[in-house]
Amino acid sequence: MVDNSLNPFQKDPKKHSGLFKHPDQKEPAPMPQELESTINRLRVLEERYTNIQTELRVTEENMIKRNKKLTTDVKTLTLDINELRKEIDEIKDRVLMAIKELQGMAKKEEVRVMQRYIEMWEPMNFVTRNEINEIIDEKLKKR
Repeated sequence: MVDNSLNPFQKDPKKHSGLFKHPDQKEPAPMPQELESTINRLRVLEERYTNIQTELRVTEENMIKRNKKLTTDVKTLTLDINELRKEIDEIKDRVLMAIKELQGMAKKEEVRVMQRYIEMWEPMNFVTRNEINEIIDEKLKKR
């Protein structure tokens, strides 16, 4: 027979714990009701804590995604605003150029004055130099 007291790897059968119990080992004493309810409440709290951690992680991931989307939207809007500013500046330049051209044009009163002079002078009745020279040549030939 082997002496178990010399073998340090051999466990004492009375101190054995695990799935299989030694026949000499006694059943543990039942837990008091208060301890059992406390353990149950602790399990519930741990489960709630785990659920809250999961929700928090999901919320953080959603916030990161939304932040990225908002950042790209802000960049896009900034580019659009800059483009609109350039277009507005071009329109302002064109309007100022049109105003300068309109300022150089004759006013209504000036056109009326010119119209009166033209009606008074009747330029359609004027004769050109060539026509006068032809008339003079004809008159001289007739003499």
